[in-house]
Amino acid sequence: MAIKGSEVIERCLENLAEGFHCQSYGDIVIITTPYLYHDDDMIYVAVKELPDGMVQVADQGEGVMHPFSHGFVLWESAWGMEAAREIARDEWVELDGGTLSKTGPAEEVGQMILDVVTAARGVSDLIYAHRAYARAAYRRKGRKVSDFREKLAAVLAEGGVEFAAGVALTGGSGQVYTAHYRVSGGAYLQALDPGRAGRAKAAVDRVFGMWADCDGDLTVERKLTLLNDETLEWKAAHIERLSRVSTVVRWSEGERLAALLAGLSG
Repeated sequence: MAIKGSEVIERCLENLAEGFHCQSYGDIVIITTPYLYHDDDMIYVAVKELPDGMVQVADQGEGVMHPFSHGFVLWESAWGMEAAREIARDEWVELDGGTLSKTGPAEEVGQMILDVVTAARGVSDLIYAHRAYARAAYRRKGRKVSDFREKLAAVLAEGGVEFAAGVALTGGSGQVYTAHYRVSGGAYLQALDPGRAGRAKAAVDRVFGMWADCDGDLTVERKLTLLNDETLEWKAAHIERLSRVSTVVRWSEGERLAALLAGLSG
């Protein structure tokens, strides 16, 4: 019997609903959506009821900050900001002070959430235009461009390690995180590549918080933190902090990483 269109829609809506989670903080509700930024982080929005009975949905600046966390300072780029404003206008979303938001009646909050999510993802994706420009410039100078996460995925695949990318992981607090990879044996792998020393602490703090929140369900051995030490010399304090909640391995320790993964799948 041919499947009915209504059944397809119902199943789609059921799966979609399972990906949304909310948590209240006073008069603000933080919504975790099933949608992802370019780096596989979940997209969050804040919903706030205004005094006039209207509702405001905002991304809290995450859409603009994601390119920044990968080396593209959007607000210092004239074409980047104009592109961001155009993306926001297409969804009838406001871009003010780095925050994407939309205000409207409470009965339209669902559509407003989708509009802000679409705009936030679109702004986040401007990193690809920046990277394309940067890579073209590097190629003109005869330099080799590499992507740490792409290299890691290739190593995992070549080593016969079964893995899934961009996997949702729920902590003990109920917070939903995005692990870069779930590998064979039920372990999770987070790859840290902040690019420069100035961004290392923020990256470490973020991953430490995720792993610490997942202590109840995962042992230290099943939480792997991989540090890219090709372009960055990691501080001992950062490694010690991450080692409290995970097994830390450097990219230069290829044999050790392979042994750890083999032990998990064995």
